[in-house]
Amino acid sequence: MSTFGGLSTAYTGLAAARAGIDTVGQNIANVNTEGYTRQRVSQSANGSLAGIGPLDTLFRGGTGVTVDQIQRLGNALLESRSRTASASSGYAEMSATVMDSIEGALHEPGDSGLASVLHDFWASWQNVANHAGEPSAAGVLLEAANKLAGRVAQGYSDAVNTFNTTHSQAQGMVTQVNAIATQVAALNDQIRQATAAGQSPNEMLDQRARLTTTLANLTGATVVDRADGSADVLVGGNPLVTGSKTHTLLLTGAEQLGDANSSPVQLEWANRPGESAAISGGALAAAVAAMGPGTATSGGSIVSAAENYNALATQIAAQVNAIHSTGSTTTGTTGLSFVTYTAGRPAALGLTVIPTDSSGIAAGAPGTGALDGSMADKIAALGTSATGPDATWSDFVVKVGIESRRASDQATTATRAAASATSKLMSETGVDMDEETTNLITYQHAYQGAARVMTAIDEMLDTLINRTGLVGR
Repeated sequence: MSTFGGLSTAYTGLAAARAGIDTVGQNIANVNTEGYTRQRVSQSANGSLAGIGPLDTLFRGGTGVTVDQIQRLGNALLESRSRTASASSGYAEMSATVMDSIEGALHEPGDSGLASVLHDFWASWQNVANHAGEPSAAGVLLEAANKLAGRVAQGYSDAVNTFNTTHSQAQGMVTQVNAIATQVAALNDQIRQATAAGQSPNEMLDQRARLTTTLANLTGATVVDRADGSADVLVGGNPLVTGSKTHTLLLTGAEQLGDANSSPVQLEWANRPGESAAISGGALAAAVAAMGPGTATSGGSIVSAAENYNALATQIAAQVNAIHSTGSTTTGTTGLSFVTYTAGRPAALGLTVIPTDSSGIAAGAPGTGALDGSMADKIAALGTSATGPDATWSDFVVKVGIESRRASDQATTATRAAASATSKLMSETGVDMDEETTNLITYQHAYQGAARVMTAIDEMLDTLINRTGLVGR
């Protein structure tokens, strides 16, 4: 190698050291940037040049160093685990939010809960049994009955509000998913072009990783990396993003709770209308599941809660009317119902108290006189019946409490798992200031060393060019 070749070798060292310093600077600048993955200069040694002729047998050293790329120190396995944990966390947290809303609407235990209102209702019947024919006792009963009907209706209305809120959130998440999918597709195209042009796509890869993690949290999405630098995003095994193309999700079905059983809420692909998109993970799947068809004992948690209020209203009406219709009013009238439903409305909303005063209350048995309260006493006994409304309500409250606690525990566990996965990912891919400081010092010394080599060669060339032949003068 010529002396001038030494300058070239030293220059490659300067360039590599400068690239290392620039990369360390980028890492330090983004130490607090969410989702940033640290980078490192990848270098390789240059080989020696071929001899200048067949008689050239000198051993020749290498010709310096080449910067191959600015490497992104990501970890595909940990990124995948982080997305999986985020999907579980999204599902569990949304389920817990819905159950917390349902449980909060029960107001149990408490004076405004249905258990307390039912207790007052049965106590009012007992008071009528003890004071048959007295307008004041009848007035207290009618007030308690109307309060009960109103509280049942309020419980159903709370379920309606929870459904509306959840539906609005689900629609917002669908819009967000489609928007993010469009961004991921655009990034795929940019990353592919940058990679083909020999440019560094690292920052775009970080942005895409953040977006796909969000998609996983919302839909349980999985990612398949391609050789050209692009990534496909799959939701329920179906492509949401393929290269630079996207597929659109739609939220279809009932927009009101009353239609949830006849027109189930579901997610569909825009290009396959009527076919449910099989999404089982993420917050969006949990929201759709909560709004799904249900009965008083199974199905979507929101619809199931509403059906429990309907079932309770139906039970109250059926059991009270069954006894009341066999009783007699103070005027001897029989065959009267105490409560009824408003046609065309859910039982919980349509439960209506018929009597407006004591003349419509059949508290006694037929033919026993105006002061008999035996029928009122029988109705009051429903409060302690093993098959009465109180027992039904108690079972529902216990069921909601258990499901809410389970959902809360699962959300706590899933959130911790997601935090742990993120922490592990960051420990592997995040910026460590101690490490970067060490690297900075290393590259500084390398830069100074390469510069010193160039200075030495320059001085040697100066001597050879300007001072050769001056010896002995």
